[in-house]
Amino acid sequence: MPWGRRLARTALSVAVVGLLVTVAWASLERTSLPVGKVAAMLFFAVVPVLAASRGLGRLQVLAVGLAASVLAASVAFDIPLADARPRDGEHDFFGPVLDAFRGGFLDFYDTPIPFSRGSAPLMHGVILLAIFGAVAAAGSLIAFRRPIGAAVVILVAIGVPATLAPGESPLRTGALVLAGLLLTLFLLRDTVRPTRALAHGAVAGLVLVVAATAASSSNAVAKGAFVDWQSWDPYDAPAEPVGVRYVWNSHYLGISFPEEETTVFKVRVPGSRRNLYWRATTLDTYDGRGWRETVEFGEESEDNTIARGDELLPPAAADPDNWIRQEFTIEALRDRHLIASNQPMRWEPPADVTTQSVDGNVVVLPDGLSRDQRYTVWSYVAQPKPARLAAAGTEYPKAIDPYLEAFNTVPVPKFGEPSRDALMDVLFDQYQDDVIVGSHRGLYEAAREVVGEAASPYAAALTLEAWFRTSGGFRYDERPPLSGTLPALVTFVLDHKRGYCQYYAGAMATMLRLLGVPARVAAGFTSGRYDAGSLEWTVTDHNAHTWVEVFFPGFGWIPFDPTPGRGLLNARYSAVTPTFAPDAQDRAALFGNAFLEQIRSQQGRPGLEGATRQPDPGSGAGGVVRETAPSLLMLIALLLAGGIILVTLAKAIQRALRFAGSDLREQATACRRDLVGFLADQGVELPASATLADIGEAVERDFGLDPGPFVDAATAARFAPPRAADPAVRRARRELRRTRRQLRRQLSLASRARGAISLRSLGV
Repeated sequence: MPWGRRLARTALSVAVVGLLVTVAWASLERTSLPVGKVAAMLFFAVVPVLAASRGLGRLQVLAVGLAASVLAASVAFDIPLADARPRDGEHDFFGPVLDAFRGGFLDFYDTPIPFSRGSAPLMHGVILLAIFGAVAAAGSLIAFRRPIGAAVVILVAIGVPATLAPGESPLRTGALVLAGLLLTLFLLRDTVRPTRALAHGAVAGLVLVVAATAASSSNAVAKGAFVDWQSWDPYDAPAEPVGVRYVWNSHYLGISFPEEETTVFKVRVPGSRRNLYWRATTLDTYDGRGWRETVEFGEESEDNTIARGDELLPPAAADPDNWIRQEFTIEALRDRHLIASNQPMRWEPPADVTTQSVDGNVVVLPDGLSRDQRYTVWSYVAQPKPARLAAAGTEYPKAIDPYLEAFNTVPVPKFGEPSRDALMDVLFDQYQDDVIVGSHRGLYEAAREVVGEAASPYAAALTLEAWFRTSGGFRYDERPPLSGTLPALVTFVLDHKRGYCQYYAGAMATMLRLLGVPARVAAGFTSGRYDAGSLEWTVTDHNAHTWVEVFFPGFGWIPFDPTPGRGLLNARYSAVTPTFAPDAQDRAALFGNAFLEQIRSQQGRPGLEGATRQPDPGSGAGGVVRETAPSLLMLIALLLAGGIILVTLAKAIQRALRFAGSDLREQATACRRDLVGFLADQGVELPASATLADIGEAVERDFGLDPGPFVDAATAARFAPPRAADPAVRRARRELRRTRRQLRRQLSLASRARGAISLRSLGV
C-alpha cells in the first residue's frame, strides 16, 4: 500500500481512538474536560505516532514518546518544565511530577466518581495523562501495523474508566465502543476491497454489534452474577475463617492483607442503605505506647437477649423508634466479638449460644463465632447536624472521666477550661522525668498548633481529621518505619508521617485527649459492598479498620475517620464535617470566619471543598469511598478474553456472509477468498490480484501440500457453464474443507491459536 494512503488510514484510526478514549475518561469528571489541555494531550500523543509512521525504529519512537510524556506531564500537572534543573535544590521537575501522579492515582481509592476537578486536581492530571498514554500507545502500534496490540490497548483504555463509572446506559456505551473498535480494526486492513465487500463488512459489523447488545440484555445471559465480574468466585468451597486482629492490635509493627479477600460476614439492615461502621470493640485506654481494649465482663444472660443502659447514651437512644436493626450472618470470621454499628442498644445473640459476657458496647462470646451463626442487634446511630455538634458544649457526665485520662491514670483538663495551656505545662513539668509522658509534650504542642483557636471540641476534632486526611503531609503505608525508643504515635506525627489506620486513629484520639476532648479508638470494619439484589452488605477481611469516636453531650459517641483511604484499606469521611452544610455561608455561620480561614490555610485550598458530600441515604449510592476497587489484572484478562471472542465471532460471521448468497459465481469467489484469508492469518500474504494458480503455489511452497484438487474445483466453479456450475461449486467447497483440514494438521498448536485471533483475514 502506498505510504500516503497508509498514513491517511493511520491518522483516521488514531482520530477514532482519540475520540473514544477521551469520551471514556471524561465520564469520570462532573464537568467537561478543558478543551485546551485535551488538545495538548492529543497533540503530544501524535508525535510518537508520526515518528513510527515515518519508519523510525522502535527505540527511536520510544525516545520520542518519553520526550512527549515529559511535556504532557508538565501540562497535566501545571509544573513548569523550566524547573527541571539538575543539581539545583530549589527547583525540581521529575520529583513533583512523580509525586503528583502517585497522589492522583491513589486518590481514585477514596474519591467518589464522578468527581469535581477542583476537589481532586491530581486525579484530573492523571486522567489527562491516561488520554495521552492510551492514544500514544495505541497510535504507535497502529503505525507499526500491530492490530492485536492496538486492540488490547484500546480495550483497556476504554474498559478501565467504564468499570470505574459504568454510567446509566452501559449497553449503549458498550455497543458504541464495540462499533468504534471494529471501525478501527477495519481501517488497519492492508487490502483494498470493492464497494460490495465494504458493504458486506459493514453489515457484518452491524450484526456483531446488535448480537452482542441483544445477548447482553437477554435474561438468559445478563445475570447479575455474570455481569458483576469483580465478585466471581470460581471455587465455591467455604473459606477458612480468618481473624483480623492484626489490623486492630496497636502494636504498630505493620500489617499485610492477604492477597485474596475472604467474606467474613453479611449484614441486612431493613429499611436502610446507609453506610455504617461495623464495630467489634473499642480501645479505651492509652498507656503511652498503644491503645488497649479494657473489657470487664458483666453478668451472663439466661434468655440470650441483652438489653443495656449507659449514662453516656443520649435521651433519644432510649426510644426504640430511633434504633437501626441489623441482621448479621457470620461467614468466615475467627473472633469472639459480636459486631454491631456503634452505640448498640439491644442484642439477640445466636440462638445456639447460652452464655456471653457484656461490657457496655461490647458483647463477647466465650467460645467465639462460628460459620452460619446469626444474630440481631439494634443500635442508636445519631445523625446530628454540624451546628448542633458545634454547640454541644463540654458538660460531660461523670462517667466520661476515664476518657479524659491521657495516659492511663493521668487526667487532663477538659477542652476550654480557663488557663488550660498553663495547666498542661504544669502537668508535663510534673512528669518530665517520666519517659512516656514527657515524650508526648511535642505531640500536645502539635495538636494545639493544628487546632489553633477552635471554639469547640467539634471544631478541634474536625480540624484534626482534615489535617490527617489532606493537609498534614501524611501518607498511608502498611509498613511504616519503626519508631525506635520513642512511642510510635509520637514518631508518626512528628517525624515520618507514614502509617496505617491504627496510626491515624491512635494519633488523633491521643491528640484529642491531650486537648481535653473525650475520645477513643473503635475497631471493626467499614461498611463493605451493598448488593441491591439480596439487600445486604458483604464485608470482607480487607474492610477491617480502626477509626476514632468522639463523645458529645446529648449525642453520645460520633465517628471520625482520619485515615486517608489507601491501597487495600478504604476509609470513609465522617458524616458530620462542615462540608455537608449547604454552602460556605452556612459553614461560616456555624464555625466562624476565623476558624474557616484556619482550615483553609492548612489545606492549601479554598474552603473544605476537598471533601465530598455524603449521598442521600435513600438514593442507593455508596459512601464517599469506593469500598472495593476492581482488579486491573482481572480487568485486563477479561478484556483480552472478550477481544478474542469478538475476533472469533467476527470471523465466523464473515465466513457465513461469504457463502450466504445464492449466486454460484459469488460462491466460487467466496471459496477463493476463504483460503486466502486462512493463509493471511498464518502470515502468508498474497496480492489482491493473485490467481487460483498463485494461491496453489503458495500452499505447496509454504506447507508442502498438493492443492491441485481445490484449484481445479474452484476454477471449474468460476468458469463452468450454468448447468454445471452447481455441482462444481459443491465440489469446490468440499475441496476447500479438505484443504483447510490438511493445512491445520501441518500447524503447531501455537500457530493455530495465533491464526485464530489474527485479524488479517478480516481485511480479505
